[in-house]
Amino acid sequence: MEYLDNNSKKIDNDVNLDVNKLKGDGELTKAKPVMTSFKLYTAKKKKKKATKLKVNKGEEKVIKKLKKPKHKYNVELFNIVSLTDKMLFMGNMSTMLRAGLSLTPALKTIKKEIKNKYFKEVLEYLVYHIENGQPLSSGMKNYPKVFSSMIIATIEVGENTGMLSDTFGHLADIMKRQKKLRSKVIGAMMYPMIVILALLVVSGFLAMVIFPQLIDLFESGGVKLPFVLVAVQTFNFVVRNYWHLCLGGLVGLIILIKVIFSKEGPKLFLSRVILKTPFLGKINQELALTRFAGNLNALLAAGLGIVQSMEIVAKTVGNLHYKKEILLMSKELEKGQSLQLAMSKRPDLFPSLTIQLVQVGETTGQLEEILAKIAEFYGDRVDNVLNNLSTILEPVLLVIVGIAVGFIAVSVIGPMYELTNSFAE
Repeated sequence: MEYLDNNSKKIDNDVNLDVNKLKGDGELTKAKPVMTSFKLYTAKKKKKKATKLKVNKGEEKVIKKLKKPKHKYNVELFNIVSLTDKMLFMGNMSTMLRAGLSLTPALKTIKKEIKNKYFKEVLEYLVYHIENGQPLSSGMKNYPKVFSSMIIATIEVGENTGMLSDTFGHLADIMKRQKKLRSKVIGAMMYPMIVILALLVVSGFLAMVIFPQLIDLFESGGVKLPFVLVAVQTFNFVVRNYWHLCLGGLVGLIILIKVIFSKEGPKLFLSRVILKTPFLGKINQELALTRFAGNLNALLAAGLGIVQSMEIVAKTVGNLHYKKEILLMSKELEKGQSLQLAMSKRPDLFPSLTIQLVQVGETTGQLEEILAKIAEFYGDRVDNVLNNLSTILEPVLLVIVGIAVGFIAVSVIGPMYELTNSFAE
């Protein structure tokens, strides 16, 4: 039986039609007493915008184009998935896939255990996406704030190579190292931040509560106020009478700084300045090298090419100057240059030890192992600095606090001495 449109184009040989329900012009062609064929002419079929037809081995399939859904928790401020949540997700997915569970049941099982309501909805969409015949990586692309380009590219390679469980394991290890490093940075900065905050609170309390009373006392006694107390008196007058202008100016200044440093030029300048700062620059460089070597090792181990891996790694190093140079290096590698040669052109970013190790890795064909050792080496150096940071900064903080307290004491003791002498006379 043949099914034809007005243009006499064959559409399907296997369509079952009920002859009694046919309408329109029909024509029966008989070569024998039994009907052998029937031709049906119809109007031209209209294409639906929401669907896309695919013909595969004589079968007609309708696949809907999946779009990112509107979530119930659609406030950007609350649509945050922490690094810990993502790390646990990657680790659990790796464990379940290695245990023989398929992708969809694994996602459904993890979704039940997730407490983050937004992340739960993201996983629900990924399940829907996969059940409609789409790859996991394409679904993740709808959530760039949850799944970075490195995660998506690595998952895509895992899908293509059939090593998705190992890929999730690599990503879990990367995030574990990131979380460990972040925790160390926060722990190291906690002590100096508490000291500085306490100093600011005490200074504000003195300036707004104690000093005004002393100023009134000194003025009533006819004592000449020192510069510090005059400055405090002026500051209090401005804040109390023009607080709305001060608040508006502060907000405007914050917005202006944010707008300026949102542009690539100022951000790049700031990145270069940070790298040249004596103590902070060294830590920033070693952090960037740790991320560069560790993430490049993970991507190469997952099966990505060196050029694509470099393009992804550039987005993870943190420092914009490193990012720009690594992207340029990827272009050089695309033209056939070696990684060691590209790094040697940038000695201010890559120390000679790193360049020599990469050369050995490329020569022996063990670049992944060498990159892992580089990441471990610089990671240990960063750990040592962060572990000793409070010890290093403690003398500096003591000096700062001592200067501040001494300055305040001298500013108050002088007028107090003059006031006592005036009462004695």
